[in-house]
Amino acid sequence: MELRHLKYFVAVAETLSFRQAAERLHMAQPPLSAQIKSLETELGVRLFERTTRTVRLTHAGQVFVQEARALLAGSAEAQRKVQEADQGWVGTIRLGVIAPVANTWLANVLRNFRQQFPAVQLSVFDLTSTEQLRRLRLNELDVGLLRPPVGDSDLECVFVEKSEQVLALPAGHKLAKKRKLEWKDFHDQELVLIHPNGQHGYYDSFMAACAKAGAKPRPAQYAHDIQTKMWLISAGFGIAPTTATLMQIKRPGLVFRALPSPLAPVQTALVWRKRDDSPVLNHFRGCFFAVQEKKKLDAAR
Repeated sequence: MELRHLKYFVAVAETLSFRQAAERLHMAQPPLSAQIKSLETELGVRLFERTTRTVRLTHAGQVFVQEARALLAGSAEAQRKVQEADQGWVGTIRLGVIAPVANTWLANVLRNFRQQFPAVQLSVFDLTSTEQLRRLRLNELDVGLLRPPVGDSDLECVFVEKSEQVLALPAGHKLAKKRKLEWKDFHDQELVLIHPNGQHGYYDSFMAACAKAGAKPRPAQYAHDIQTKMWLISAGFGIAPTTATLMQIKRPGLVFRALPSPLAPVQTALVWRKRDDSPVLNHFRGCFFAVQEKKKLDAAR
């Protein structure tokens, strides 16, 4: 049984006339009669009672017409959805983000995307850069906002923003009271760091600057995410360099200070799989770069 057989049957059932049904279907009457007869043979039941003057549905035909209509409606809905999916109007996008970029700028990106593609399911995951790269390789994420380096030829990478590094401290810490910090001040200071498994080289420039001044700070506490790191610092577990965008966090007991001399800005990259030709992903990237471009234009005014 094919969908065309259901269309033929429903047309006859609704008109109760092979002639009118044939006209509706833009086909000759004899082939239509033959197709209905073939359908009845396949089902093993009579769907119509026919006389020289009238055509009426049998009891089996009355039941079957409801099922046929439902199947045709389902087929039309499936066709509509697959066409929308092909155009990127429906589907899913799995976005990984690092906590420092969960700011107003990213909110504008997500709002813009939601307004243009309301039927797309957007899932956002707060993940470290290392975990995002792992999930991108395993096809468990579609796109990620993370810290370079990426170091994978199968992934596409575009740098999207950079941010300065600052020092995060507990409010009562002795270094928080100094007017100007020096690199030697960090000698023997306890640090709260993201666990090495969750970051790749973020603290290297800070540690190198300390070492150049003869200072040896001590990793005293590890966290597995940024929010836990900031909470531990505010609770007095230690200090740490962090991204300036996190200064937007208003947490009791947490303060920020400038580092002795500027370190290289921390970069953020948008990353996705090179061979991923998803139209939903293409739309997301389009919205992302449109908001980014507007941000640059606003900053230049």
